[in-house]
Amino acid sequence: MIEEVTAIIGLGSNLGNGRTILRAAWDALGTVPEIRLDGLSSPYMTAPVGMSSRHWFTNAVGRLQVSLKPLDLLTVLLTVEKKFGRTRDNTNFAYQDRSLDLDLLYYGKMVVDTPELTLPHPRIGDRLFVLAPFAELAPDFRDCVSGLTIADMAKLLAQQIKAGESKNQEIISGRWDE
Repeated sequence: MIEEVTAIIGLGSNLGNGRTILRAAWDALGTVPEIRLDGLSSPYMTAPVGMSSRHWFTNAVGRLQVSLKPLDLLTVLLTVEKKFGRTRDNTNFAYQDRSLDLDLLYYGKMVVDTPELTLPHPRIGDRLFVLAPFAELAPDFRDCVSGLTIADMAKLLAQQIKAGESKNQEIISGRWDE
C-alpha cells in the first residue's frame, strides 16, 4: 500500500459547459478508491493563453489525497479526460481546444523530469489561470523548487504582467452555482 500523498491538479475546459464538465470530472475522480477529494477552488473564466482560440476556458485547481504512484495518477487523469471527450492529436504539438484538461501540477514535494511527466508542472509560474485559483485554495502551499508560496508566485506574476514583462492574461473569478 502506498502512503497517502497530497497531489495538486489543474482542471480546464474550453468546449461545452466548462463548469458542468469540471464538476463532473472532479466527482469522477472522487469515485477512484485511491483518491480522496480534499478541496476545489472556485471556477475562473480565462482567456486562452499560448494558443489562438475564440473559446474562453473555465479553470480550477483541486487538491487530492492519493495513494497512487505519480504515473498511475497521471493515467487516471488521462482516462477521465478521455471519458469526457478529450482527444489528443499527437501530430499537432500546438495547444488545442479541449473539452477537459487535467494537469498534474504537484505530487507531494516530488521533482521529476521524464518524457512522461515533469513535476512540478513546468509552467505554473507563468499561468495566472493556475496561480489565481491555486492561491485561493492553498495560498501558503510552497513550491518545492523556488521555495515561494503560491500566493507569492501569483503576486510576482501579476507584477510582471503589470510591468509589461509578461503578456496580459484575462481572468474572471466565478462561482460553481452561477
